[in-house]
Amino acid sequence: MNRFSLYLFREILPLYGAGLAVLLLLLLGSFLLGVLAEVIARGVPLPLVGQFLLYKLPAAAGAGIPLALLFASLLGLTRLSQDSEIKAALLLGVSPKQFASPMLMLGLGVSAISFINNEAFVPWSERRALEVQKDILLQSPDTLLQEGNFFTDALGRSIFIENLNPDGTFQGVTVIQPAGSQGPREVIMAEAGTLDEEAGVWLLRDLRFMIFRTSQLVLDFRAESATLPVRGLSAGIVGTPDLTYLPLRELLARLRDDLRQAKPAEWTALHRKAAEPLAATAFALFALAVSLYTFRRAAPLGIVSVLFLTFVYYATWSVSKLLGAQGTLPAWVAGWTPFLLYMVVGGSLLLVSWKR
Repeated sequence: MNRFSLYLFREILPLYGAGLAVLLLLLLGSFLLGVLAEVIARGVPLPLVGQFLLYKLPAAAGAGIPLALLFASLLGLTRLSQDSEIKAALLLGVSPKQFASPMLMLGLGVSAISFINNEAFVPWSERRALEVQKDILLQSPDTLLQEGNFFTDALGRSIFIENLNPDGTFQGVTVIQPAGSQGPREVIMAEAGTLDEEAGVWLLRDLRFMIFRTSQLVLDFRAESATLPVRGLSAGIVGTPDLTYLPLRELLARLRDDLRQAKPAEWTALHRKAAEPLAATAFALFALAVSLYTFRRAAPLGIVSVLFLTFVYYATWSVSKLLGAQGTLPAWVAGWTPFLLYMVVGGSLLLVSWKR
């Protein structure tokens, strides 16, 4: 590694650390908003909230580690362009290849760190975060029920009551155990029931119990009565984890279960597992290409432009992963579009600048 490469690293890495810290705070704030209503309503202790945010840190880093490199590289190389250091380097005989080699090395290094974080830390921490989120829902188990509305208990089941009587009895109960993108896993329907407050259970009568697998009914039977434990009813919902948080082995096992059935959410998550860490490499080359191109035109980027180019990736990533999970876009298109957008544009600009 030559002196010029080390100089580029010293310019970009401090900005990368600052950008990553800011992004982590913003992403953790978005996670906190998901449980903020429950935290305020239930008076959840601050240590429990802090524990939840701590477990969400690797997931925030999964998005922040690559994205911070785009911000830092654009800002650092723009500073070199504004101070005419790129011009001085080229006049001293530094070739575009000597710019590209350290940036490519930096991008690949960040991509490797991102992949290791996503596989080694995120699956474990997300399971712990979900447990803490359920503990938050359990802080106040007595919640006012209203007929005609869906509620969610601390076990993640959606519950609907058609009629609620003053004496504690009710009619038309539906309990749904979700299974993510595959639809419900279990559905319980009861004609009537009674609440046993001391035991914390519902005594249901005239039940129909249905079990589904990959959206297909595999078991359907009826019973005269049953006891259903219900804990921590609330209008809040324990969110379904992002499928990219699953370990690669588990995600592949889901896809092998039934290769004949379309699973857009799982296939999109599989492509994202490769594309999102590699985005850091695309960002490094894109930032270099933009800096060399704007240097030639004497129009270096400002901080607003840097923030805009950083936001474009986040917006594209958010929309494409949603469309891919819904099956609107092919899985590979949804997974790789944000990466290809910066790779193709960056490669084109770099080729033009290199020829000049």
